[in-house]
Formats: sequence, C-alpha cells, structure tokens
Amino acid sequence: MKHTLLTLIIATSCLLCGACATKPTDPEQLKAYEANHDPLEPMNRGIFAFNNMFDAVILEPVAYGYRAVTTQTIRTGVTNFYDNMSEMRNIVNGTLQANGTKTANATKRFLANTFWGFFGLMDVASDMGIPKYDNDFGQTLAVWGWHTSDTYLVLPFFGPSNPRDVFGTMGNFITPPSILITCLTPWTSYPLNGVNYVQMRERAIEFLDNLHRSSADYYATIRTMSQQNRQKVINDALGNVDQETPKQYEFDMEFDDFE
Repeated sequence: MKHTLLTLIIATSCLLCGACATKPTDPEQLKAYEANHDPLEPMNRGIFAFNNMFDAVILEPVAYGYRAVTTQTIRTGVTNFYDNMSEMRNIVNGTLQANGTKTANATKRFLANTFWGFFGLMDVASDMGIPKYDNDFGQTLAVWGWHTSDTYLVLPFFGPSNPRDVFGTMGNFITPPSILITCLTPWTSYPLNGVNYVQMRERAIEFLDNLHRSSADYYATIRTMSQQNRQKVINDALGNVDQETPKQYEFDMEFDDFE
C-alpha cells in the first residue's frame, strides 16, 4: 500500500513537471523566479498549502499529544531507536558510494547501539566518539554522476524535493530499514512508521512554529532552507569542500530531518 501511494505521488509529480507554469513578466520578479530554480512554483505552492493543512489538522496535534503523554527520556529513547535503524540505510548507501569511512562508522554505530544500547534506545556510539553521517539514495545518485538537480519540487506528504531526490526517495523505500519494516505485518509496519513520523514532527514543533511566525513568506523560506541544506549535503557527499554552502546561509538544525 505504501509503495503504491509513493509510486502514484511520484508519477503524478513527474507528469506535472512537464507542465508549464506561468512566469512573471516583471524583470525583477523574473530574475528571482529563475534564481530559485522553481519553474513549477504555482503548482508547488498548491501542494505546499495542502501539506500545511494536513500538518495543522492531523500531524501537529498528534505530535503535541505524543509530547503530552511521554517524558523527555522516553522521547529521546524513541528518537535514538529510529536513528539507529537509519544506520542500516547509511551502511547500504555508504557501500554503494564506495565510501569506506562512512560505511565503517555507520556499521560500528549500528552494532554498538544495538548490542550495548538496548537495541538503539541509548546512543552509546556517540559517547564512544563514533561520528554519525546521514546517507541516503539521493546522495548516492549524486555520487554516481547526477550532480545537479536544481528544479525545486514539492511532493504531497513528502515535502521539498527535486527530480534526483524523487528517485532517491524511491531508492530509500527499497533499502533497509524501510524495506524490512514493509515486510512486517500491517499491524506492525504501520505503527512503526506512524510513530517515526510523529516523533520527527514532535522534535520540530518549536523550530517550525518559530519559522512560520517569523517568515513573511513561509513557502519561500522553506524553499530556501531546504535547497541550501540539501546542496550542503550533496557537496559533502561529492567531497566538494571548496563549494561549501556560505556560512551566512547555513542553518544550525539539520533541516532534512523535518521535511
């Protein structure tokens, strides 16, 4: 069911990518329009509004409820558990990228947290000084040669993306831990996925609320942050240290966690 929904969303988005959005005629607006790599802005804004409505009506209230009925210790343990599961994805993509350092560190983190951290509930790997790298299939595609994918795209439910990362999302769903969770019974896989989305949204409550209140154009702010942070991640995967995102455009929080 989840794969069918994902395929439908991606297929629809790819078809819409072929549509022509109306460009502004004002020279200054046209310059900003092209600089943001957002030729599908009217469509993207519509999907963004839908995602915001879904978040406001369902996801954010559930996240507040989750916070109300749990302690910080419990929430930290849940976050650690899902972070540890994501190390399997990091191992796979590190291997596909032929990056021995990232593969080795992800493997050490997964083994340490699984066996000594009570199945990942405790992050003993960080206490041991083992560095953490987030790695996904979109980064793998960049390493394989798809270096540039500037066209901004907002996916229903999945949020900010671009053509390369659309296919990266598909790759993420057929690699561990997603494929392992999918193989479980619906009574197991749905709660596991649901709790993961809720715990991520709970962690972002203050961040997104403050961002929303302080933004004159919330859509444009999210677009800028997601594009800049994603480019920083891709530059790191490619080893382009001389193309690091300028300091004044960096954000302290890993924005990808909250897309």
